[in-house]
Amino acid sequence: MTRTISTSETINRPPEEVWDVLTDWPGAVRWMNGIESMSIDGETAEGARVRFFTRGQDRESMITQCESGRSVTLRSEQGSVTADYRYSIEAVGESSSRVSLEADCQFSGLTFRLLGPLIRIAIRRTDGGQIAALKRVIEGE
Repeated sequence: MTRTISTSETINRPPEEVWDVLTDWPGAVRWMNGIESMSIDGETAEGARVRFFTRGQDRESMITQCESGRSVTLRSEQGSVTADYRYSIEAVGESSSRVSLEADCQFSGLTFRLLGPLIRIAIRRTDGGQIAALKRVIEGE
């Protein structure tokens, strides 16, 4: 997979509070660009399915890794495109958190491999601001 997004922000809230907002899947519409609705089947844990509606279509991701309170990885597979979005949180001082998003994408098939650089640019434009938007939501800006 090729790194498509790597971004982080310091959020002036403790990790527990950040985790609660990050994993409030129905509330993610407040900070995930283009997402109209989102839900999870069960708890935030490995194997859970996160369903969302975007750009007129129902989509689905699977949680492939989860360390409660610290990190969660969502894998989406849409035809010839596979994307892993890893969100991680670490404490910074007594009441702040460093939140990161690393997104990796892989394309199969000649057409998608050729279009890969353009698709990565589109993904960066759409999702590259997620952590900054999460910060605004959590800090109440």
